[in-house]
Amino acid sequence: MEDQENILPLYEQVRRSILASIDAGQFTESGFLPPEPELMALYGVSRITLRRAIGDLCEAGRLQRQQGRGTLVLPGKVRQTLVSLSGFSETMDGLGRKAGHRILLRDDKPDAPTVCERLDAISLIRFDRLLENDGMPMTLETLWFDAARFPEVVAPVAAGQSFFAALRDKAGVIPAHAERQIDVGFAAPAERAILSVTASQPVYRIEKTVTDADGRPLALSQLITPSNLVTYTIKT
Repeated sequence: MEDQENILPLYEQVRRSILASIDAGQFTESGFLPPEPELMALYGVSRITLRRAIGDLCEAGRLQRQQGRGTLVLPGKVRQTLVSLSGFSETMDGLGRKAGHRILLRDDKPDAPTVCERLDAISLIRFDRLLENDGMPMTLETLWFDAARFPEVVAPVAAGQSFFAALRDKAGVIPAHAERQIDVGFAAPAERAILSVTASQPVYRIEKTVTDADGRPLALSQLITPSNLVTYTIKT
């Protein structure tokens, strides 16, 4: 780094240079940074300076150290509109990214009387899913809906497909409204392990109720997303 007039600390110059290289595509998202010796030579800095810059980017959620593998470049923030009715797959498709729904748990008889009452469900079913962005963990979701009302939707969701797409294609139902309640907090230990976040990284906790044109609830979702992975916008 040869800019002697730059008053920024050296580690901050390196941090910004790494970010610029990511934005330029030199370091690709979902790929690994070059080895430390190569980066030290590239930026002309010591290992201590390089590690501080990388550490800051890890804390910010832009990079992730993986034991025995290297430093992974995490995908940039996803921009989502709060008033949009698009499902996760539709949002990712619009951004040119690949959505994934990894099933972590299925409960055909969950003990959740409050949720059952809110959905006016006859046979409540629950899926815990990990929503992935280009193969990377993004959101933990607990999805509830009435299996008796939408029996044809169960198998596609269990196979890792989009709930919205299954609802539309299999049941002929298109959501008309969605209400979201958003809080910010920190992930529990089990959630941190799945989402690969630290105890100090904040997460969004969102409860979303989707209804049809008559106002009848279709599904309830509880979502946990690291705040460094998404930016929410509101259109009026």
